[in-house]
Amino acid sequence: MSKIKVIVVDDSVFMRKILSDIINSHPSIEVLDTAKNGQEAVAKIQKLKPDVVTLDVEMPIMDGLSALQRIMDVYPVPVLMLSSLTKEGADATIKALQFGAVDFIAKPSNIFKINVEDMKNQLLEKIIIASKVKYRKKLLYRTDTPKIIKKNTLISKPDTAKGMIKKIVAIGTSTGGPRALQALLPKIPKAIDAAMVIVQHMPPGFTKSLASRLDSISEINIKEAEHNDILFPGHAYIAPGDQHM
Repeated sequence: MSKIKVIVVDDSVFMRKILSDIINSHPSIEVLDTAKNGQEAVAKIQKLKPDVVTLDVEMPIMDGLSALQRIMDVYPVPVLMLSSLTKEGADATIKALQFGAVDFIAKPSNIFKINVEDMKNQLLEKIIIASKVKYRKKLLYRTDTPKIIKKNTLISKPDTAKGMIKKIVAIGTSTGGPRALQALLPKIPKAIDAAMVIVQHMPPGFTKSLASRLDSISEINIKEAEHNDILFPGHAYIAPGDQHM
């Protein structure tokens, strides 16, 4: 059985070394090559044709988001983003998922305090899952935000008698979940006679950006859930990162 071939892209020599060591520790995965910026990554991906790419968001010459869009244009391949645990990092990550990334790994702000064991388990599992994602030769991703006209941009509070919930749709997602939610939720009509509660495995801070993105492209209202929220039809509530409903 052939190994899953990975290209690691990061401007930090330290991170390239850590990631490569983790990946090569698995008997079914190997690092094909590394790249220090997006421009170099695009060239190597076209030439070497890896099964999976890990891609840092913040890099010189060509950043991760620009590189991702270029990769999806010239050689669509499953990409895992490495994202910082900041609001900016979360916003960039959600954009990356919109542009075609399969999932992401959260990168600590202090690279010298990395919990290698935690990162190892996450990274290897997500690489194996990502390697099974198939792309069409020319797969297009929206880079704009579809114009959705909503009655309310905030969570509405309908009349209590009319707003009583009798039906709840519960959704649980993990690796690949954000892209699945992006495909599913915009197709749900605002008039649906049910509320939706969603648990997406993500670090704290990322789910707020995810909810905001999904809300902007959907007819139903979507928000990050808060304690004591009341459920209403035509609304979806995403559990905050590291929490359940």
